[in-house]
Amino acid sequence: MGQAIWGADPEFFGPRHAHREGRIIRRLRQRGIPQGLHLECAAGVGSLSITLARKGHTVVAADLSLKSLQVFAPLVGAGVGGGVLPLVADIIALPFVDETFSSASSAETLEHVPGHEEAVAELARVLTPGGWLVGTVPAGPQQWSDWDEWAGHLRRYTAAEMRGILARAGLEPEVDIWGWPLLRLYDDFFLKRVNRRRLHHDGAVGNDPTLSTVSALGRKRRLVALVRSLFGFDRLFDGVPWGVGLLFVGRKKRVP
Repeated sequence: MGQAIWGADPEFFGPRHAHREGRIIRRLRQRGIPQGLHLECAAGVGSLSITLARKGHTVVAADLSLKSLQVFAPLVGAGVGGGVLPLVADIIALPFVDETFSSASSAETLEHVPGHEEAVAELARVLTPGGWLVGTVPAGPQQWSDWDEWAGHLRRYTAAEMRGILARAGLEPEVDIWGWPLLRLYDDFFLKRVNRRRLHHDGAVGNDPTLSTVSALGRKRRLVALVRSLFGFDRLFDGVPWGVGLLFVGRKKRVP
């Protein structure tokens, strides 16, 4: 049975992925985060890290997978993301002293980590007082499907659960539900079917004509940009309980 390969599957470079990263960047910008040292944890193949670097941040792109980091290391060397430092690191044991980063982000990561509360506590530890953590997780335990099996998820979250995790780590929490109605339709009628096919498909994607076609479509920039722009309509409905994901923000409390 197939399972997601971090950084190598359509979900990691298609319109859904691009839309989610856009939301994270937008939230960072809304919070007025200074262009200081930023930690992107579970950076994957570096798309978010490179985008943040282009916007003026110096980014430490940490991931447990050396293979994933090697995918975008040549881009960094070529100057595409000149403000990015790739680093192999474990999210529950970060190799940094306390209060190293002015901001941090982690997208679609915590649901994969057995010690997810430890991970958030570590991210909070390395933030400076007043620093911001921004990230996303899948919403709604009732939405569990074959997609979660394919992706290797351990859980989905409610907004109340995510607020509690952030608060216990010493962060002032904000949690919003996002991704309804268009993205929910995209997931239910397209992406879940594709990933169900992947879950029950043995062998390389190229051996399945349907999966091969989907993979090729996910790399067409104009098509990805068009679908991503359509997902922008969902912002009008942020907060409704049927969204596909949670966008969370946690600000580290300042010491009086």
